[in-house]
Amino acid sequence: KARRGIQMADILPARRARGPNEPGGIKFGHFCDMVQSDRKYPNDPVRSSLEIVAAGTMLFDQIWLGSYMSGGVGFTQYATAAYTDNILDDYTQYGVDYIKKHHGGIGKAKATQEVANDIATEVNLYG
Repeated sequence: KARRGIQMADILPARRARGPNEPGGIKFGHFCDMVQSDRKYPNDPVRSSLEIVAAGTMLFDQIWLGSYMSGGVGFTQYATAAYTDNILDDYTQYGVDYIKKHHGGIGKAKATQEVANDIATEVNLYG
């Protein structure tokens, strides 16, 4: 009933679609608005970003694609989350620290391809 009143999801590709407002069609931009971590933690962009990613992963990967569409993903996928728990957090925090140290902070780096390449290369080489 409520999802018919608010249209917030696009239709999925025809081979996956079940209806015009299915959870799998929710745009990532809507998750940024739904997950209120940037309001709760305004000075912690890493936590805000990771909580938005976590909500999207929970809906799309675990619930929508994992269970509803395919009938379940099995133990392997759930165990993988336990073994790789801190990797995304660590890389994201390192990237923010690198930007603060070498580019003056978030939102203060020059908007050039060279700066984007520098940050992407450094974060990818980390670890």
